[in-house]
Amino acid sequence: MTDERPPRTIRMFPDYAGTVLWISMPIEYEDTGLSGGLVAELVDWEEFYYDSLDSDFNWVPESAARTFTEEGVRLARLVAAEVGPQFEVEFSSYEDGAETVHIRAEHPAQNPAAEAAFARLFDEDEAEWREAQERRKNNPDGEWIAYAPLSGAVLDLSPNNQTETESDER
Repeated sequence: MTDERPPRTIRMFPDYAGTVLWISMPIEYEDTGLSGGLVAELVDWEEFYYDSLDSDFNWVPESAARTFTEEGVRLARLVAAEVGPQFEVEFSSYEDGAETVHIRAEHPAQNPAAEAAFARLFDEDEAEWREAQERRKNNPDGEWIAYAPLSGAVLDLSPNNQTETESDER
């Protein structure tokens, strides 16, 4: 039995977020450590997507959908190669009938800076998730709170406490 953890999934798709890379939220390119050339290709691919849609979100021309998918698969392979085998890149095309692709590198990361950056991003995402679960556990009555992970601010909307506080954990 191996002690290896399952790969962490990087999702790749355009969705009007200024990036095509997602964990639980969109990931800004400058936080990824990916090579500049690959980032430029991802930006161009996203732009191609938006430029290939009409106002009703139909492909114009229809052949653009196939081009979008083929380029997405190629770019997913490049991202996977840069980040290495501890990550899996998932690409779901918007082309009708296209299958979701899962790509995982078979060799060590070609870009150790990207590998480290994504490991950090996943660690931060998982820590925020655990913190949210702890807040939920500590709120058994189901009262509403809002938590802003970047600032650590908590807005407690329970009837007895409608104030904003700083998180003790940050």
